[in-house]
Amino acid sequence: MTLPGCISSRVWSWGDDGPEIEENYVLEEAELPKLENPMVVPLRDRNLLWNILVDTMEDYFVIRHEEQIQLVGNTLTEGYLQTAHADAATMLEPWRKDNAAGFDQLYATLQTIRRQAEVHVRPSREGFRIEVVVHKLQEDLAQPEYATVGGATLRHSATHSRPRDRGIVTTETLGWMPAGRDTALEQLILNDLQQRMSEASAPVGGPPQAEANPNSLGPIRFPSLGN
Repeated sequence: MTLPGCISSRVWSWGDDGPEIEENYVLEEAELPKLENPMVVPLRDRNLLWNILVDTMEDYFVIRHEEQIQLVGNTLTEGYLQTAHADAATMLEPWRKDNAAGFDQLYATLQTIRRQAEVHVRPSREGFRIEVVVHKLQEDLAQPEYATVGGATLRHSATHSRPRDRGIVTTETLGWMPAGRDTALEQLILNDLQQRMSEASAPVGGPPQAEANPNSLGPIRFPSLGN
């Protein structure tokens, strides 16, 4: 079934190996090792955790709203972060960090897709649980973009109105339809968070100390001279 949008992903069926490309992307994505979502982070410093989280998410999206973890009495509140909507990266934009290879990347290349991320940070006994959710939205159009079928058809009715100039092609956006979650980008963000927080929680060693030499005679002492 062809959804209203730019181009259907079934255009690959015109070739001999069209549909197999989509299937290969799905199979390769399923075989990759995945982190748990929510992910447990053994980091106790909530301010450090939040700074790392904000710095990481700014590499992918523009942050729209955030509610930092707070200590109310003896209870830690849940942290929440929401980003603004952004157009999904395509296969023709390899320089973008949010360009996660897989079926979602191919789908965003053939359709008009935008994404929005939400992050929930919940306190736990082990530290904190971080849940990353990336929503996909597909543009809902009245007809495929740049479609010419029926665009110049005149109406035969009793009205005497003249047809308007249709030289300029305009597309009316009816809205955005939910298209599931971008799990590949979620895993990319979780891997980035895990690496940064593991580096922050690693103990920092002091300067190397000189090992004692067993053959050393120890410090030299001078005899005291009495008066």
